[in-house]
Amino acid sequence: MKITKGLDLPVSGVPEQEVSAHPRPSRVAVLGRDFHDLRPAMQVQEGDHVKIGQVLFSDRKNTGINFTAPGAGTVIAINRGARRVLNSVVIRLDGQEESLDFGAHAAADLAALDADTVRTKLLESGQWIAFRNRPYGKPPAADAVPSSIFVGAMDTRPLAADPAAVLQQEPGMRERFLHGLTILSRLAPAVHVCYRSGADIPRSEAPGVSYHDFDGPHPAGLPGTHIHFIDPVSEARSVWYLNYQDVAAIGALFVTGRLQVERMIALAGPSVKHPRLIRTRL
Repeated sequence: MKITKGLDLPVSGVPEQEVSAHPRPSRVAVLGRDFHDLRPAMQVQEGDHVKIGQVLFSDRKNTGINFTAPGAGTVIAINRGARRVLNSVVIRLDGQEESLDFGAHAAADLAALDADTVRTKLLESGQWIAFRNRPYGKPPAADAVPSSIFVGAMDTRPLAADPAAVLQQEPGMRERFLHGLTILSRLAPAVHVCYRSGADIPRSEAPGVSYHDFDGPHPAGLPGTHIHFIDPVSEARSVWYLNYQDVAAIGALFVTGRLQVERMIALAGPSVKHPRLIRTRL
């Protein structure tokens, strides 16, 4: 699908599309501002030790939605702002991190999993919050069923990482991405993978998964654009969306039983000496 109206901003410092490692951080945090209209019910306090995947807090407004630790270590700060709005939960990482085991499945068995099993594992692990619904852009309710799920496998924002390059370079990521698509197909009747025309994106044979190529300037890569043309929302029907790295993380969760916290991001812009893609973590 060709998008003709839009704008590609000529920002300098375009990153080399090659992934390099980044030094391991000593601290990680979950930021409250990443989640609109959140009312957290805290499950930990300062000084507690947590494992990767352990529940930090849940959402009082959205029963069943858990927010889990992206790292193993000690909770050193729970920062709040005006009216006790949650700003962040900060974890000082252990030298050797432990992860909760959510149970692994053989790759060949993923297509036979029922929707309730998939939903339960995503909710318990905190991976459910990777989904956003349209309208509203919030994590969907724990019992919600979408009309379809959109996977963003392209990015037209200035200085963004190229999903095709990331999928190609990260060992095992293409397989994890395909496993994730199989899992998504258990939750919705239709899964739409949207990618840039000509990009090498792994092809899934899972039922209900379809591929849609887009071309043109920004906002050709935004989920709102894809949803508008393929499956517009209405008062009676909502759709969900997430990006390709979260799909791969979901695939990893089901075949390893553990949360995958690594992510690839672009370090770029006019002030960056060596614009590139880096491997970091949530």
